[in-house]
Amino acid sequence: MPILWLVKYWGRAANATLPFLKNRKVAIQQVFDKTIIYRRHGDKGLPDRSGWIQISTTQQIKQWAYLHAYSFHSHLNGDKDVWFAMDIDSRRDATFPLTRIVTYEMSKLLTRKHIKHLIKFSGHRGFHFLWSLGNITPNWLSLRKHIRALAHELEPILEKKYSAKFHKLIPKSLPILATSSTDRRLARCILIDEQIVHKNGMIRSPYSVHPESGLVSVPLKLSQILRFDPRSAAPAKVHIRQLKLPRN
Repeated sequence: MPILWLVKYWGRAANATLPFLKNRKVAIQQVFDKTIIYRRHGDKGLPDRSGWIQISTTQQIKQWAYLHAYSFHSHLNGDKDVWFAMDIDSRRDATFPLTRIVTYEMSKLLTRKHIKHLIKFSGHRGFHFLWSLGNITPNWLSLRKHIRALAHELEPILEKKYSAKFHKLIPKSLPILATSSTDRRLARCILIDEQIVHKNGMIRSPYSVHPESGLVSVPLKLSQILRFDPRSAAPAKVHIRQLKLPRN
């Protein structure tokens, strides 16, 4: 049986999400009886071609909605351009207010560097940054190095402006930021995850619904970040607008 609120939601959001899916391989998260299925490849009878799922029309998105599709994940390496992505994640509910600060200050840092970017709520406990690098041959190790460099540059800014806030929850013996999700020693730090950037890397598209939280990965303006309340990202509350991914 279709999930009626989900079908209705994608009826509103399909047009705004489609530009972030076209000309890219797509993975889909479906939910059946609270079980999340992550699907990269199609089968006969599903609304896609054989092989990797590819989506070129809003009708395909709506068809997937009838098949319990909550979230569409776009490949970073598209047919026409490569995306640069950053995932800023609190990893703990208690540190979500700190993640808002990191996101706010990272956006300001990128703006000072004249890097145009899209910011969106991840749908769970963090935020995503996204922009197009154009039609290039990606050097994934170099792009990871760029994430590390941005985190290294942001760290002293956070220490100087917000040290007391961060060190209420993060020990002073640890940095505020970490870039590796596999380093258990840094599990209490705010994560800027370099490991999502690789040849098969994917990221949740704007306006997708996170299957665990039920919240929308909604795009945000800088002025909204510090006061952002995840409850405002409930599907029925989200205002849908057309977006264009910035290119640098």
